[in-house]
Order: sequence, then structure tokens, then C-alpha cells
Amino acid sequence: MSLAHKPASTRAQRILLRCAPSVIADVHAIVEACDNVAVVRTLDPEQSVVEIIATPDTFADALGLAQSLERILGAEILHPRPGAASGN
Repeated sequence: MSLAHKPASTRAQRILLRCAPSVIADVHAIVEACDNVAVVRTLDPEQSVVEIIATPDTFADALGLAQSLERILGAEILHPRPGAASGN
């Protein structure tokens, strides 16, 4: 059995955000409301660091969402830094 094409990479890409503890639940709700864009989890509640995990095909949308969270909720994108290569 031969595959006609090589499957796309499924390696997850990460976006790390820091936000106020009072908006962590809002970050979760907003990301989860955007069906199939990314999965979100709190990495360090004391430092208010949240991780957004996306697939390569949804990463651009997830990054745009994270940028909106910066404007709307005052979050800060820790990774990837602006101008950096892909988020891993």
C-alpha cells in the first residue's frame, strides 16, 4: 500500500499568555467558544500563565485570537515573541 502524499505534520504548536488571575476563566471560555481552533489550559495559576495549544493548520487563527485577548483582556503573549518563527 502506497500513500500518494505525505501526511501533514500534526505536531502541536503553543502560545503562552500571561493574564490577570481574574480573567483566566474568561480566556478559557473565549478560546473554547472558538470551536476547533485550540485547546487551552492553565499552566501556572499563581503566575497566571495560560497555554493555548493549536494544530499547524489552526495556529494562525489561534495566534490571532491570542492577539485579540491582548487587546480585550490585557493579556500578554509570552511565546511566540512578535517576529519570531512558528510557535512551538
